[in-house]
Amino acid sequence: MKSCGNCGIGSKREDGSIECFKYKKIKDALENSEKCLYYTQYKFEDGELMNPLQHLILKEQDLKSKHMKNTI
Repeated sequence: MKSCGNCGIGSKREDGSIECFKYKKIKDALENSEKCLYYTQYKFEDGELMNPLQHLILKEQDLKSKHMKNTI
């Protein structure tokens, strides 16, 4: 199940909630993210987990490339 708690764009807070790096909203870690366009699985680079900003940049590039394919 896709949830905010296992999204690469979310930052975990001390109280266990998640702050969405894209929307700047605080969400429950178990909140369903099935419909979230920016949901992304954790990615690693050189064995280290990428930070939320890096995840967001990759997701935005991915969405932009898909949009360009549909317009041609």
